Amino acid sequence: MSAGKEGNTVGNVKNMLKNRRGDAFVFLLILIFFILTLAAILMEYFRMESLYQQAEYVLQRGVNSAVEYAMRDEYRRDGYLLLDTEEAQTQLYEYLHDSMGLDAELNKYAGTQWNYRLEIKELLVTESPPRLTLTGEIVSRSVFSFLTGEVRLPFTISSVNTQTTEGGLE
Repeated sequence: MSAGKEGNTVGNVKNMLKNRRGDAFVFLLILIFFILTLAAILMEYFRMESLYQQAEYVLQRGVNSAVEYAMRDEYRRDGYLLLDTEEAQTQLYEYLHDSMGLDAELNKYAGTQWNYRLEIKELLVTESPPRLTLTGEIVSRSVFSFLTGEVRLPFTISSVNTQTTEGGLE
């Protein structure tokens, strides 16, 4: 864009703001509408990001604690790492209900207001190597749910118990 056209555009905006017909008022209303819309979109994005990070962090703690609790200690001293798979699943679901405060349908409430729901797609637990992998989605509502419906945030969280010895991994 040339300097003459740029200067002409600035001049047009100045003339419009000086105009007594009300064009400036309409222009300001449109400008304020776009600024408020952009602010609402950014706030909602960061709210959903914060919700996702918080839930993912708590889920990672739950998966880690379930694996650690379900390790078969009687084999550790011999150098074998084995996981009690049923105990790991039980511990994970107890964590989801007790520590995360989820109800029987895995819904999270803040007081009486619904926050989100966990939908577990796959729970893979292996005895050796001791591993628990949780795959699913966090389902929530957005301020813009009239446009988007439910918001689904996928996650995959895994925990593996490894044995280290004086020289590295075995």
